[in-house]
Amino acid sequence: MFALNLRQKMIGCFCLHLLFYIIVGITFLKDFNMFNDDVTLLMHAGNLSNISLEIRRYEKNFIIRHDNTDFNKVLEYVDEAQQFVPQVIDDLQIMPHPTHLQDLTAKLTAYEETFKEFKGKCTIGQDVTVCPLREKVRSLGQELVNITEDLVLFEQNKMTVFIEKFTIRLINTVLFLVLLSVFTISLLYTSIVKPLKKVENAAIDIANGTFSRLSVDDKKGEVRSVLRAFNKMVTDLEEQQEQLFQAKKLSSIGTLASGTAHQINNPLNNISTSCQLALANMGDDKDSFVARMLKTIDQETQRAGEIVRGLLEFSRAHTFSSQPCQLAKIVNKVKLLVASEIPTGINIETDIPEDVVLYVDVQKMVEALLNLTINAIQAIPEPPGTVCIKAEKDEEQKKAVITVADTGTGIDPENLAKVFDPFFTTKTAGNGTGLGLAVVYGIIKKQGGSIRVESTKGTGTNFIITLPLHSEPAETMLPGKYSTSRGTNV
Repeated sequence: MFALNLRQKMIGCFCLHLLFYIIVGITFLKDFNMFNDDVTLLMHAGNLSNISLEIRRYEKNFIIRHDNTDFNKVLEYVDEAQQFVPQVIDDLQIMPHPTHLQDLTAKLTAYEETFKEFKGKCTIGQDVTVCPLREKVRSLGQELVNITEDLVLFEQNKMTVFIEKFTIRLINTVLFLVLLSVFTISLLYTSIVKPLKKVENAAIDIANGTFSRLSVDDKKGEVRSVLRAFNKMVTDLEEQQEQLFQAKKLSSIGTLASGTAHQINNPLNNISTSCQLALANMGDDKDSFVARMLKTIDQETQRAGEIVRGLLEFSRAHTFSSQPCQLAKIVNKVKLLVASEIPTGINIETDIPEDVVLYVDVQKMVEALLNLTINAIQAIPEPPGTVCIKAEKDEEQKKAVITVADTGTGIDPENLAKVFDPFFTTKTAGNGTGLGLAVVYGIIKKQGGSIRVESTKGTGTNFIITLPLHSEPAETMLPGKYSTSRGTNV
């Protein structure tokens, strides 16, 4: 279904209103022109009616007084009417009008001729009232009055009908304008105000510490983009808040571990030295119970020393020397370093594009991927199994997404949130300190990236690393010892 964006909706509403106003303007202009024509015709009809009344008035005066002045006035008004009637008829050509108005000119001509004949047959001193043409003159004069009065009445009725229709049209126009305005306001509220209000409320919730995502419909448009961007911001804020919490936790643990390690290191050295001296003084009695216990103490002291050295390494502030490097070279180096620790039946597969270039500390990045790869190998209890290291470019975000996946036993859901915590491990005693993934987390964060874990119990685990891409193309990198490989099994 075709969906309009916000700009198209606003332009559409504007065009709809403009079209409506143009139609209303043209219609009202046409109505006003018709009204003006009706007013003009009413004035003409009024003038004709007045002229016909004047003709009848002077006609009566002439019959009574037989005065030539009255006679001339009659002829003068008749002539004026004859000149005025064609103009009225021309104005009425495009409008409905009384049909007998067309005979007005003929009536005027017949009246003029009859009135002249009436005057000629009525000699001086003769009683005009008994002249045989008197009734004919009066009849024609009355017809003139009737025609003009009919015209006046016709125009008055037309104006009354026009006013009634115009009133109805005006009411309908106002109602339509109200409906159009309600529709426009509703559209703008639904498309703009309501979503922005949702964003405002969600922003207030974020300010209060509550992270809530907004529902995004399937309609395309700027508002949908804003809501999606807001939801992405909420996700990023949650991730950053979690990362900040993790960083603070690592910092606190690192500080505690550093102080504890320094305090424990000296007693361990003393225990180890004393144990070795005691073993040296045992002479030939090195297979006795005491000798075996001393050896056990020495071994455990050395293991405790390794843990202390790990704590000191974890808490030490490292200096990163970042440089552009192809990810494929780093992965190939990791494969070479881990090759001797891969059991038979476990394959390592890689899929690294040649053009993925990162700006990282190469040694630290090798250490991080090496830790993840070894963990992935150890997560597979028995062959067959696969460890896959792959990468892809996110051109939109300008980042590389690196995935280290295994087909091992997976991680319990309740442990997923704790995998990057220092000293957390699911391995048996003596097989790990629980610092490996914490170190990986610190290395990735120090280089501007992020790391997360996805796992399903019984099917395997994915560690997903996101790091910024370097802007220079891979072809400009200096050639190195290691080249990329795809689908290689070790």
